[in-house]
Amino acid sequence: MSFSKNGFTLIELVVVIIILAVLAVVAAPRFLTINEDAREAMLRGIAAEYQTAVNFSHQKWAIIGGSNQALNNLPGYAGGELDMNDVGFPLGIDKNEPMGRPYNIGQGNAGCVSLFDTLLDSSLTATNTANQRDFHDFFTAREENFVIEAGGLAYSKCYYIYTKDGYRRNPSRAKHVIWYDSRTGDVSYILNN
Repeated sequence: MSFSKNGFTLIELVVVIIILAVLAVVAAPRFLTINEDAREAMLRGIAAEYQTAVNFSHQKWAIIGGSNQALNNLPGYAGGELDMNDVGFPLGIDKNEPMGRPYNIGQGNAGCVSLFDTLLDSSLTATNTANQRDFHDFFTAREENFVIEAGGLAYSKCYYIYTKDGYRRNPSRAKHVIWYDSRTGDVSYILNN
């Protein structure tokens, strides 16, 4: 009687299972962070697109002769409805003519929403209404800070809190925040851990 070997021995199967288990334990954390990495890359991309739009509008303002004066309805950019402050950075689309407060973004927190919608070509949405945040990608509001030219406080910053991961109403506690400063034209993405 002769026996032929047609399969694996029990020891060989156990060794293969152990090797696969070790590989799974080592590789799983890498695959689990792919989602987080993709989210961060998307948010950094949104911030970069926002910065590019701010830079283009500033250049357009400078080309048409903007010189330390606020401007309603920047011609030839964003449908001709973008309002600019005295240093050539966007304030929104709904400022009155003439501007009474050229240091403040928009008219209330809705000014941050109008900037987001006007400057970005994105399917992402923003809201300034707290009870609507579940239906939008960002919750936004203006932030007050000291502006020398205004001689005091002005609402010259917008923050955009990402609502789909690590949302907190306070931007210093939220996980993902995009900031826009209309006095410097800076747009930044902040990851708070």
